[in-house]
Amino acid sequence: MMMEYWKVLIADDEFIIRDGIKSSVNWGDFNMEVVAEAEDGEEAVEQAIQHKIDVLLIDLNMPIMNGITAMKKIKDQLQDCRMVVISGYDDFQYAQEAIRLQVADYLLKPVNPIQLVDILEEVKWQLDQKKQEESYLQQASTQVKKNYKQLRNRFFLDWMAESLEAEEVKDQLQFLELPQTAPKSLIVMKWLDGEVEHYFFSEQERKQQLEAIQQLLKKEMKKYVHAIFLEDTHWISILIWEQAPADLALNLEEFIEEELAQHIYVKQVEVEFSGITSKYSEAKQELNQYLQFSPLVKQSIQYIRKNYRDSHLTLESVAASLHVSTVYLSKMIKQDLGVSYVKLLTQMRLQTAKDLLRTTDLNIREIAEQVGYDSQHYFSTAFRKSVGMTPKQYKNQL
Repeated sequence: MMMEYWKVLIADDEFIIRDGIKSSVNWGDFNMEVVAEAEDGEEAVEQAIQHKIDVLLIDLNMPIMNGITAMKKIKDQLQDCRMVVISGYDDFQYAQEAIRLQVADYLLKPVNPIQLVDILEEVKWQLDQKKQEESYLQQASTQVKKNYKQLRNRFFLDWMAESLEAEEVKDQLQFLELPQTAPKSLIVMKWLDGEVEHYFFSEQERKQQLEAIQQLLKKEMKKYVHAIFLEDTHWISILIWEQAPADLALNLEEFIEEELAQHIYVKQVEVEFSGITSKYSEAKQELNQYLQFSPLVKQSIQYIRKNYRDSHLTLESVAASLHVSTVYLSKMIKQDLGVSYVKLLTQMRLQTAKDLLRTTDLNIREIAEQVGYDSQHYFSTAFRKSVGMTPKQYKNQL
């Protein structure tokens, strides 16, 4: 592959000067080629732009358009062009203006070939350096594009592992074209761990299933400003930069189960910048703890999560759906969770109530109904007993 030559334009109103410069050096030694000559400033601009020159040797004192004006016009179009001023005028004002245009050098006529050789060597070095930098940048850009998904995922994992300073996080978010403000919600999911399929899936199948889950989540999360990231082949997390419904996690869980017949365990929490990493860690711990529960308790939690809005939900109805006795179910819930069925149901209802108080303009009666209380009075009493203030005080405090 032939190496491209750096293109040179010589601009001077005297033919003898142009010819003298052209023949005084061997341009090939500098990987350069004189592609055009000009005898006035206007012609210099035209030729420079037409040939997209890399090097300009120009006289300052030329007809129609002087050298300084021509240089400015060329610089506007060809920012990387290296300019060498050749002038018969030892004029300091001209020299100052030429320096402001960042000229490579300033030579007086008659041009000394040895001096010109030195200048051309320096100009060639500058052009080669620039080309190499651009090549490196191009390679780096290609590499970033190629590994964009992995780099993006690595950033979120580093952030959650507290390996980044706050400013680094904001810079990276900006680079990823995400808001530099704190996300509002974090959803952490655990997939496959402890499930029977876990032992039968090959690594390839696991990756394919994980990709399928990701694609479904992307589709479902389109309406929110969000970011999805993975840890190993079990953890899938979503950061959301706007207010999300309190039952979004449950909806996603059900959606994945319906579409892919894959069960996923989900935890949704409100977050702020300062505590986001600890919330991520806590959510993972909770899910790991949840996975240690007996299958019966896990099934009962799932059933309650799906039906807690029903004011008629009772321990008897949960037990009947799971085909066990109420006494046995009550005992297992207490054994695994350390709380009674009533306490578990109340916690779920009040957590959603707090989310609704925070994120909606629903009145207290409407919220009570949405979380499974027939009586606003009973809801307010349960809320005050658990949270230490009435729902109205909680809303006002926010």
